Amino acid sequence: QLAEITLPGQTREQGLDVLEIMRNIHLFVARYQYNLHSQVFVERAAGARDRKLLNTIGIRHVANSIRTHGMGIMNTTVNFVYQYLARKFNVFSQFLYDDHIR
Repeated sequence: QLAEITLPGQTREQGLDVLEIMRNIHLFVARYQYNLHSQVFVERAAGARDRKLLNTIGIRHVANSIRTHGMGIMNTTVNFVYQYLARKFNVFSQFLYDDHIR
């Protein structure tokens, strides 16, 4: 039986912090998906477990995090995400070169 899970009717101003996302980028990628229509990251229902509401992360959460920590976190965050993506693309590239895939 599927539980009825909904998006929150309002947003919390603080939400998930950019530094917390950066530290656990692998968990964020696994648990969230991007909604192009709403322009927010929405927690996957599987990640919600026993909760009735899904977490969302929008531009306000990112802006509040930048206000809290200062613009200095942007360079670090971009570099961290770049390194994460580079590792993932490297794994993907190796996968494509596998003889069983050709």
